[in-house]
Amino acid sequence: MDKLLGMVGLAVRAGKVRFGVYMTERALADGSARAVVLPADIGGGNRKKIENKCAERRVPLVFCSTKAELSRAVGKKDVAALCVCDEGLASAVVKIAGKC
Repeated sequence: MDKLLGMVGLAVRAGKVRFGVYMTERALADGSARAVVLPADIGGGNRKKIENKCAERRVPLVFCSTKAELSRAVGKKDVAALCVCDEGLASAVVKIAGKC
């Protein structure tokens, strides 16, 4: 899990991440999202909405530990969702998540 959060942090430092449920939905709608990361403790309504959009757009969806840990890893407060908008970084996130 630490490697996953580290890779997400790298994507943040590279400026290739959009934060929040709304911005993640917008990135999915406009086709710029390459991978979505959700904390396991996201609310049911938001989870279902994003899961459905990821399935429609065929965008990989990755779950990590908690909102608190995800927020700490990216240096922001109360991150309920984020998406990686770079193909290479997104593939690395998905690959690392597959090993967790």
